Amino acid sequence: MTTCIICHLGIIEGLHSSQDCPNGHLAHMDCLKEWLLHSSNCPLCREPYPDRIIAQFKDFIDQKETEKLVSIEKEAKQEDVKKMEQVASKIIFMKFLESIEILIKEGEFEYALSRLDLHNNGSTSIQMGQDILFLKGKINFMRGRFDLAINQLFKLVKEKYDHPEGFLYLGKAYEALGLDDKAKWAYERVK
Repeated sequence: MTTCIICHLGIIEGLHSSQDCPNGHLAHMDCLKEWLLHSSNCPLCREPYPDRIIAQFKDFIDQKETEKLVSIEKEAKQEDVKKMEQVASKIIFMKFLESIEILIKEGEFEYALSRLDLHNNGSTSIQMGQDILFLKGKINFMRGRFDLAINQLFKLVKEKYDHPEGFLYLGKAYEALGLDDKAKWAYERVK
């Protein structure tokens, strides 16, 4: 019994339809149809299949190519939607930060902190989390809670060592507690 060069299963004459390459290598018609989606050459000898054989599968190949293009377009649209959602999320977060800055200017520290706590409970990116840590540290410094400010700002600068404002407020908080050596250390890192 002859075997298919693609699936390696037997080709039963009269039961299975098959096709051969110019060198006589047989393949099931269904196996060959799938193979031709990837290559027009025989998988065994690499000899190109004649156009008359490839033409038998033209409709199938065209249909699969169309399906592939539709799938690619769908993925591209999904990627575009994902990017737009990310941009929208960043814009919303920036507006949120603006509202917190307004609350800080108005001296509404407790309300600003409660809004930051609520926002921080959701899933946030690393950058958003750092922005929230900075604002919490800044607010606690401004309301005279230097211990909390140090705690939050130290977490921030530990995560993002190149945060000049974080080091500035950290230095101010240390200075307010009379920890001049630590304040000096923080001020030296303000760029």
